[in-house]
Amino acid sequence: MNRKAMPLGICLLLWWPLLLPAAEPARLPYELIYQIQKTEASLRLSFTNLYMYLAMRSTLPEVGIRDLVVYIDSKDGRIPVALNPTNGSFSLPMRESLVAEGAWIVANQPKLSMKLEWYVGLKVGQVPTNSMHYGELMRPLKDLEIIRGEMKKIPGSPDLAIFGLKLMYPAGAEAAVVVHAKSGDRLFKTDQTHSLVIPYEQALLAEDPVVSIPRPPEKVDVADPPGDKPR
Repeated sequence: MNRKAMPLGICLLLWWPLLLPAAEPARLPYELIYQIQKTEASLRLSFTNLYMYLAMRSTLPEVGIRDLVVYIDSKDGRIPVALNPTNGSFSLPMRESLVAEGAWIVANQPKLSMKLEWYVGLKVGQVPTNSMHYGELMRPLKDLEIIRGEMKKIPGSPDLAIFGLKLMYPAGAEAAVVVHAKSGDRLFKTDQTHSLVIPYEQALLAEDPVVSIPRPPEKVDVADPPGDKPR
């Protein structure tokens, strides 16, 4: 699994707004994460080429992931939550007893200063060669539409933005992809990161034009929406 692959999915969720004094820390219900992880486990059985995970980080620029202390506040005491120091990913123990007691997930940060993000990526991205139709190229993102619909059934869960497909090339390589749309050819070139993004658009799905890919990429993954920081 390529943990550095670009995810498609980033969603902002300000931590649970409570009518508490300003000194209270950021927190959100354990049940929310429990339901998300439960749905993820079910989706993985159907979409074996995709990986999903939750991550959290502070919105304060001076606070890094290593500065965060997170735990489940249960009636039996604190249960530490380990964060991946690179991307803030985490996984909680699945306990119905914690749901029943109404446990909370607490961070050592001020309330409304945390982000809960949901990432989706390709385990083994299809490496296209020469040319293929747009709909076939975007098949993994069609699957993400289904996943997004399932996640929306969970009240309070982060949304999943579907932006496009990212093609990654070796360092120093220059490449271009052309989408031969009815309205005219659309050219996409590699940038300073040696990658290019083909946007996911409903109009192109309906038209299903041919996409010319003269040089096959090394890797393919889900793209970050514009402005989001890569993991």
